[in-house]
Amino acid sequence: MKQIVTNAVVLRRINYQEADRIITLLTSNNGKITAMARGVRKANSKLAGSIELFGTSQVTFLPSKGEINTLISARLIKNYGNIVKNFNKTQLGYEVLKLINKSIESNSDEAIYDLVVDTLEFLNDEAIDINLTKFWFSLRFLILMGHSPNLSVEDSDENHKYNFSLDSMSFVVDGEGLYSKNHIKLLRLALVNNPVNLSKINNLDKIVEKNLDITRLMFIGTGFNPI
Repeated sequence: MKQIVTNAVVLRRINYQEADRIITLLTSNNGKITAMARGVRKANSKLAGSIELFGTSQVTFLPSKGEINTLISARLIKNYGNIVKNFNKTQLGYEVLKLINKSIESNSDEAIYDLVVDTLEFLNDEAIDINLTKFWFSLRFLILMGHSPNLSVEDSDENHKYNFSLDSMSFVVDGEGLYSKNHIKLLRLALVNNPVNLSKINNLDKIVEKNLDITRLMFIGTGFNPI
């Protein structure tokens, strides 16, 4: 059977027997796979340093007729080591990987892989606020899952307040609303900009936390556990 070479990130690892490990990989062009890494927990294993969490690797595996493939080799491409220096970023990184593993099927497309890698990049960047990365990832994830919010509003009054309707996945005018046009604008900008660009917005920290409230509502309304 022909070997397959692909880039991948590790979503989950489970120790098996004395020295092996079963790993779940999200690959760039082969979807989500499960593979057996034999002997990886031995001190002299060549695989050990290349299939850690919070990294990208080039892996070679032998497909199986069953559910578990065989990992043959792995080469580390990039380790996002700054993530583990910050407790909150480490926890968010774990939550992102767990969410992706639970939410996608084996035939996921490349856009999901790109989202995970980009999110690790931004979490690794010490200059980017964690809440901004969390908000950006949450919105992009929901859209890839087919749950795009309707960000159009009927009025043009900058002073109007809004609430977010889960039924219509849109903003509705409400005199006692929690959100303003600035929150809607940030959502629109996040559709076409990454956290590096978004971080240049003035007074961003004043509105990003309420935008996180919006994405949490969207997660709950669409059946996902908020991160």
